[in-house]
Amino acid sequence: MDDKESSQEVPLPVRVIGIIFNLRKPTSEGDPDDLYEEYDSQSTVDALASEIESFGFKTTLFEQNEELFRKLTTNRPDFVFNIAEGTGVGRGRESQIPCLLESLGIPYSGSDPVSLGISLDKYLTNLVLKHEGVPVPFVALFRDEADLDKADHLFQRDGQIYIAKPRWEGSSKGVFKDSLCRNAEELRKNVLRIFERYKQPAVAEAFLPGVEITVGVIGNGSDARAIGMMKITERKPSNDGIFLYSLEHKRDWQEKILYEGPEAIDENVRKQAASVAIDAFRALELRDVARIDMRMDKSGILRVIDINPLPGLSPYYSDLPILYSLSGGNYHDLVSKILEAAFKRYRLFHEGA
Repeated sequence: MDDKESSQEVPLPVRVIGIIFNLRKPTSEGDPDDLYEEYDSQSTVDALASEIESFGFKTTLFEQNEELFRKLTTNRPDFVFNIAEGTGVGRGRESQIPCLLESLGIPYSGSDPVSLGISLDKYLTNLVLKHEGVPVPFVALFRDEADLDKADHLFQRDGQIYIAKPRWEGSSKGVFKDSLCRNAEELRKNVLRIFERYKQPAVAEAFLPGVEITVGVIGNGSDARAIGMMKITERKPSNDGIFLYSLEHKRDWQEKILYEGPEAIDENVRKQAASVAIDAFRALELRDVARIDMRMDKSGILRVIDINPLPGLSPYYSDLPILYSLSGGNYHDLVSKILEAAFKRYRLFHEGA
């Protein structure tokens, strides 16, 4: 065995963990007010750093900006906890930091650039999951205005409803109360709004009328497991009984949204939700942690509507910590489990442990 092969068999110690992030900031005039919706507050970064330090590590904070490369090379951490969403509006933005870290040979938490790129793109995610046998809703793609003619064909069945969404956004960006489309005219209007506001293609996703559930998954490959789930409903249901978990809901979740833990979900539905989430996690070859959103169709099948491979980690308002808490866990253990999954994958260890 040569030296290279030998070094790969020896667990490497981690003393300093860097945290790479994007800080939420005010939008400029003319920009969508949800442009930085996915970015983190300083309180989230500080809370995560505090938890990591409680395990005996030192932390170094790295905001993604023009100084990041220099700082990483002059103050190189042993490992990076990546929560950066990336800059710009392209569909590869979540891959920016993993690509940089891989080029520098720095191990990091979370999924690799390919999985992140696919998962952000709702259309490609739908194609991959469908091919892998994971249940998903029907989705139609609108690349440009030439595709607007598709709208008429989508409403051939009475009562069909679609949700117009930006093709590559997260955190419910671009999903508003009026994103539900009941006819071709409403769909065309919403698609054009996405073209103008978000400078990207749009998807029309068949609306699923059943319960919405989000599931947290941690691990890698065959070790991936569901660590909790919650049901998401409105505190005050609308008159028509149709619930869309929109941007307005997320921004005012304490007043408008009711989160309920596993005990509020039928046992058979819980089993189905965990199975679907793990299948989706493995199909997209995600790593370490993710949150999988799904809704139930008329026949009782849970279908994946969104993948969150960089789930929010605010201990105050993010869905993953909330669902983990409702499932009997706490923030300290959640951060520990993410680190444990990543360290195991890289064969790393904490020298002070």
